[in-house]
Amino acid sequence: MTETPVSHETEEPEVSLEALQTVESFTTALNNFNWRSDYLRFCEVLGFTPDSYAEEKYQQFRELVSYLDCFDKDAIAKMIEAGK
Repeated sequence: MTETPVSHETEEPEVSLEALQTVESFTTALNNFNWRSDYLRFCEVLGFTPDSYAEEKYQQFRELVSYLDCFDKDAIAKMIEAGK
């Protein structure tokens, strides 16, 4: 079976100053919250009762912060611009 070729845009999206500032603000705020907070503070901020659901969400939050650090801010801004 032959697959139909998928067209991918080859142009890199323009990265606006606004997108870069948004990425910087977002990633800095999440990293600060991660650094300054613990599980109980996480639950308090989000209105969670400390239970298995909240523990799962806390682990997902920590993974989110970790994975955001895998990309530089310019790359994240490009993805934001491409998604508009």
